[in-house]
This record gives sequence, structure tokens and C-alpha cells, in this order.
Amino acid sequence: MNLLQLLLGTLTSNDSVNSVSKKTGVSSGLVSKLMIAAIPLLISYMTKNASKKEGAQSLLGALTQHTSNQTVSQQLANADDTDGAKIIGHILGQDQNAIVSNLANQTGLNSNQVNAVLNNIAPALLNSLSTATTATANAQTTTTTNKKKKTQAASQQTATQSSGVNLADGIDLSDLVGLLGGSGATAQQTQQQANSGLDLLGSLLGGTQQQTQQSSGLGNMLGSLLGGSQQQTQQSSGLGNMLGSLLGGTSQQTTTTSQADGSELLGLLTGLLK
Repeated sequence: MNLLQLLLGTLTSNDSVNSVSKKTGVSSGLVSKLMIAAIPLLISYMTKNASKKEGAQSLLGALTQHTSNQTVSQQLANADDTDGAKIIGHILGQDQNAIVSNLANQTGLNSNQVNAVLNNIAPALLNSLSTATTATANAQTTTTTNKKKKTQAASQQTATQSSGVNLADGIDLSDLVGLLGGSGATAQQTQQQANSGLDLLGSLLGGTQQQTQQSSGLGNMLGSLLGGSQQQTQQSSGLGNMLGSLLGGTSQQTTTTSQADGSELLGLLTGLLK
């Protein structure tokens, strides 16, 4: 799910739309129609503004002032439309009148109604963007930390390889073979010991010798013991690609699409938080 889908999902929910409708007097159907048309435009303009360092820092400063813990529908019900008018004016700049006029023509509303809705959704829009930016920055920090831990573990593994035993990733069957067989064991002896260990483990867990021999290693045997199958493994192998597509799209995305879905905006803002 990209930023645009996230914002549309929260700001156009029934509770959110009803909150704006009650405040502005505009029917819920027209409020929803206007939001769907306006939010992508606002994201595109914010992305354009944030493409310059000064604009990004200014937007990030505005986000730090909009960190409400209320639900989105509550934020909309309690929105300060004066604050919202300033936000919309800053986002759209000199294009504001033209944008409002176009939105009025698309939705059948007049300019005053369009402005009223935009001014009331603007604070909640910034709050949702602030939440998304912070969550993205935290996720990136966690990923970086995990990579460092893996690098440290790999270094520790390299340092202990000369002893034939690696305890950096926890005790496993190869460690037991190293402890019992000693560093002087030949590669063939080590393989034989490992196979014997697999047979013994399979026997202890209820398997047969034939089943153990048919497995293609400890990973497959454990996958079988945990209820997995080869078909399930093949299906799960596409999960990373699917998530990558959902979270980042493909390299063929154009700049226009990136601006519209908010991925570029998130990248610009989270880059300032590092």
C-alpha cells in the first residue's frame, strides 16, 4: 500500500467523510468525491515543494506541529479551518484559485464549498503524513540496525571458523559435529557424521531412514517437520517480490506516478530525519 492509498483509506472512510460533512454542510457523497480528486493533487504539490531542500525542511517543520493522537474522524471533527486555510495556501501557492475552480467544476460544488472542505481536511492530512513519515524512518532505522547485527555476527563466525565450531548463530548440528569430531576430521568424515546425525534426528522425531535420505538436507527436513511442502516453499518464494512491488513498485515507474502515489514525498522527508 502506497501513501496515496493510505491517506485515501483513512480520510475517505465513512466516519471521516461524515465528520467533514457535518462541519461544512456539504453532502457526504460530494465530500468523498472531492477528497478523491483533491488528495492526489495535494500530494503532488507537496512533492514538488519538497523537491527543494528549503521546501522539504519547511514541510517537515509543519509535520512536527501536527501529531495528534486522535482518530482521523475526530481530527476532522475538531479541525481548525483557519489553520487549514494556511496549510492549503502554502501547499498550492499561486495555483490555489485555479485548482479550487477546477475541483469545483469536477464535483459540482462551488468554490466556497471546495475551500471549506479542503481547509477542514488539511490538518488531518498533515497529521497522517507525519505519522507515515515517522513510521517509515523508524522502519529504515530498524533495517539498518538489523543489517549491522548480521554483519557483526558474520565477523564473529569468521573469527571462530578456525576451531571448526561456530556458536555465533546458536548451537546447531554442525557445531555438535565439530565438538565431537574435532578439527582434525576430514571433509568425508564430517559429512558422514552429519548424515548420521540427520538420520538420528529424523529417527528421534518419528521419521524413517528412507524419509531422511530422501530429504535434501536439514533445511528441507525441518520444513517438512514444521508442516511445509515443496509447493508451499515455491509459493512463498514470491512473497518478497510481491511485497517489493506493493511497497516500492518497479523500476519502470515514471516520476509522475511516484509523485502521485507519495513514494517520492516519503523518501524526501525521511531523508531529512536520518
